[in-house]
Amino acid sequence: MKSHALLLDEEMNESGSPTTSFESSRETVSLPSPRVAVMQPYFLPYLGYFQLMAAVDRFVILDDVNFIKRGWINRNRILLDGTPHWMTIPLVGASQNRCIHEIEIVPDSPWREKLGAQVSRAYREAPHGEDACELLKILTEIEEPRLSVFLRASLELLRGFLGIQTSMAIASEVHPREELRGQDRIIDICRRESAGAYLNPPGGEMLYDAPLFHEAGLELAFLRPRPAEYQQGKIGSEFVPDLSILDAIAWIGRDGCHERLSQYRVDIRK
Repeated sequence: MKSHALLLDEEMNESGSPTTSFESSRETVSLPSPRVAVMQPYFLPYLGYFQLMAAVDRFVILDDVNFIKRGWINRNRILLDGTPHWMTIPLVGASQNRCIHEIEIVPDSPWREKLGAQVSRAYREAPHGEDACELLKILTEIEEPRLSVFLRASLELLRGFLGIQTSMAIASEVHPREELRGQDRIIDICRRESAGAYLNPPGGEMLYDAPLFHEAGLELAFLRPRPAEYQQGKIGSEFVPDLSILDAIAWIGRDGCHERLSQYRVDIRK
């Protein structure tokens, strides 16, 4: 593994530009600012999560919605011996009837040491494997029992490492959900953020009604990542997509990940 200093950039975005242009499959489009994204906190999520974060002015972590079992909140995948393997944070009483910010991590569990060994074994031969291991080491040294706070710290750490300047907010702290749910909650958060546009991954297209966003004075748009394959292990091996960001960091490094943050298109819903 190549050894070099870990670079963290915690500068926040203070830009006041009125619009930003994005490449679309049809044309060059502009979204009014501020641009807002709202996402549940995921554990070491894939590169596309950070593309979305980098594409907006404000990234709101939705931590006061129900926990999803077997989702991405407390687990993700790395490539070990050419096969995707799960890495998981063990939880106390995790239930889909409880909100993410109400759930805690199992205390006195060896999961941190186990995870460190997994990642070291997976990426010890990767060009930037040392960075991936060092990031994980910093993260697992955080003694925080609350899952949502731990995940927030991990996202802040990775945001800095990748040089993303988007500011972050925690929904339960600044935008309590009250009685609103679904897209009504999203529109309410956007209003509180004085947003001009709401940007979401393509998986949410069926969840949102564009006319409701337009009535609220919001553009509704979807970020579609472009294929961003890179060499994983041996030359000629089949690429495995949508792994944890640790995989991309290990194989293409900070600069390679940063370059791919802008490799997407944005489609506006009319």
